[in-house]
Amino acid sequence: MMDIISINKKQNNGSSIKRVHSMTTQNISKYTKKLINIDNKINVHDYFLHERPFTNIKIIFNQQIIWCDKALLSAASPIFRELFIKNHKDESILFNDIDLNDFLLMLEFIYPIFNPEINEKNISCLINLSYRFQYDMLKHACQIYVMKYLSTIRRVFNSTHNSEEEGDCFVSNNNGKNEHNKQHVLIEFHNRTCVDAFHIIINLCRWLKTYYYNDNMLPTHTIISVLQQISVDYLEQALTTVDINDEIKAYIYKERAQYLEQIYHIKHIE
Repeated sequence: MMDIISINKKQNNGSSIKRVHSMTTQNISKYTKKLINIDNKINVHDYFLHERPFTNIKIIFNQQIIWCDKALLSAASPIFRELFIKNHKDESILFNDIDLNDFLLMLEFIYPIFNPEINEKNISCLINLSYRFQYDMLKHACQIYVMKYLSTIRRVFNSTHNSEEEGDCFVSNNNGKNEHNKQHVLIEFHNRTCVDAFHIIINLCRWLKTYYYNDNMLPTHTIISVLQQISVDYLEQALTTVDINDEIKAYIYKERAQYLEQIYHIKHIE
């Protein structure tokens, strides 16, 4: 269901898309060739976990060291620029509250040697890190992905799941557990595929948490337009999983109450 967006450092004619490489296999250095696997892709872990020529900053994540370039990080992020300006002694930078793999995902968008994609698996961490480091290009790309994904949702509805009745259109996210005749909140996409809403709601809450705190109201309102249709039970479970604070909870439930009131008035008028 979720599309893949490739990001280019420069967008052509207002459309997002793939970073084009002028580099060919013939002119890649011997060192870089060692990092390329059989699929002709750079191994991101090998690339950053080993010191390379001209790298000039070490970043440490829970005792794991990666080697980076100040110029590239500073060009992408004003947060890094400030860190490096204050770090006169070129000491290592420590981030114990960031997962190394998540950070490497962001670095793929900074370093032109990689050809990264935004997808279902990495979108949540990329939204979070793009705001934390004020990486505007990545923030914009993530928002395009989120808005495009939300536009594929056709409706939200309640259903008692019976596999024989639902047929192939229903996709369960419950790891094969016996959910026969259990009440579900389903999300239907425009391609007519229906999925259990729970894991999607968790992702939406993660995205909302970042967008709400950073006062980005366009994706915030679009996410709320889906969450306001979700049952209280599903919402409570998702909000607990994501650790949403009381301020955002109040906002979600207020919007949900207004939505239900509108539905009531529409039905009453009819």
